[in-house]
Parts: sequence; C-alpha cells; structure tokens
Amino acid sequence: MLLISTAKHSLDELLEVKGHVDGYELGIGLIEHNRKLCGILHGSIRTIHNLPALMPEEKGFMMEPAVNPEPAAEMATKMVKRVEGMLSSWEVYGVHAGLRGQIKSSTDFTVKGGLLPFEKCLENIRVFCDMMRGVVPPEKLAVENIYGADEQSLAVGADEGELRLLSKVTPLLLDIGHLAVNCAYKKNPLESLNLKGLRVAELHVGFLHPKINNFTPENLKATPMFWDHHPYTDTYVNRQILNMAFQLTKKTMPVVVEVSGTLEEMKRTLEKLSFARDR
Repeated sequence: MLLISTAKHSLDELLEVKGHVDGYELGIGLIEHNRKLCGILHGSIRTIHNLPALMPEEKGFMMEPAVNPEPAAEMATKMVKRVEGMLSSWEVYGVHAGLRGQIKSSTDFTVKGGLLPFEKCLENIRVFCDMMRGVVPPEKLAVENIYGADEQSLAVGADEGELRLLSKVTPLLLDIGHLAVNCAYKKNPLESLNLKGLRVAELHVGFLHPKINNFTPENLKATPMFWDHHPYTDTYVNRQILNMAFQLTKKTMPVVVEVSGTLEEMKRTLEKLSFARDR
C-alpha cells in the first residue's frame, strides 16, 4: 500500500498525485489545515504521523518519548483525540522516538545536554507506550527511528542492534532515509544490515540529497540539513534505500513516501516505488 505524506504539500499537489498512490498519511501540520484535508481526502487517509493536529502555539513542541515520555504521551493523546474528530478510522499512528538527549529545537537536531544510556531510552519508550494503551491499541502505535544533527547527537534505533531491541518494545515505523543517515555516521552502507524479522508496522521512504553519494560523515557535512525527503535521484545511497524498501515491503503494509520537489519529481519518485501499490 503506497501512501504519500500530506506534510508540506498543498491540497492541489496531493490531488495531482492521486493516481500514483493508494492513499495518504496525515502528516505533521496545523489542525485547521489538516482538518480541511481530512474533509476532502477523508476516506483516502490511512495513517497519521507524529503531530498531525497542532494548535499554532504548539508548533515548537518536540516529540521525544526516549527522554521525556510523560509530556510525549500527553501530547500524543491530544493529537489522537483531535484526529478522532476529523477521521473515522486510521491504521497506524507513528511517532518520533527522539534522540538520546533533548533536541535544541524543531529545526536543530543537536542534543543540547548529556546523552542517556540506550537502555534508559528503551525504558522511557516503554513507559510512553504503556501510557498510550488506553488511547491507541498497541498494534496501531508505532515508534520511528530518526537521526541527529551530528555524530555526537545519537539517535534511538540508529543501527541494526538498536532497531531489534526497539522492535521488542513496540512496533516500528521504520524510516529508511533516516536509517541511511545514521549509517553514514557509522560509515556502514545500508546493504550491510539484516533487518529481517523486525516488527515493522509501517515504512517511511525518503531519499537523500543528490550530493550524498556514499555512506560517510563527510558526505553529510557537504550538504545542508535536512538530508532526506528529497525526490529520487540515481545515487549509490538512494539505490540502496530503494532496494531496502523493496525487500521490506509486505502485502498491505503502509509504505509512506516523504518527498519534496516539483510535481514531476514527486510523480517520478512515486513511480520508483510502484511495487508497493495495492494490486
């Protein structure tokens, strides 16, 4: 099942690509804008993501259950309750895991203090999931691996071992583009990972900036933040992201494309992932 995130797209753009997808993921956005999208795309919205119903004064909120499970659960509960007034049903609610420390801001993924041990982050995510049990059925809640702004801002679920431990706590929203960035920090290509057997509820696919043609920190430093959500370009890194998406895609699994660019670039990117379409 191939979806496109509504985040950072106009209604006209989303309607233009309708023939290339099976539906939509309601992405991060202000409540009034997303309410309008739901009113028109209603039956085609299949999943929701992170902060899909923000009030203007909440725009700077960071979803960081790995370090702050209680406020994360409180905000996630607000999101679900608000979306319930906009949609009759949805299949997966995916939230950011956060990093192993508090992030500086919503535009700076640098950890501003000390890092928590990974084991403590897992425990915090478990607390978050337990707090959400009365709000979202456990099988509908997924936690997403993200990346930091540099090699010192370590993520939760940054490598194969961490993803396996995380998927024992909660189903994953596995973002392959984010994972590719973390692999670059560690100088490990995606093809070196074995992710079979992970408990994955949903895939996110975002491609990296065309200047990132190898899995090295130097490649990341040579391009501006953010690195992913680019349209597909034929690079060594993006070919591996595409191949991993193909390997991990299962029947009925939501595969969500997060892509910027022109309409033509968006359509070409969606065509590259047409193997995920409902048949």
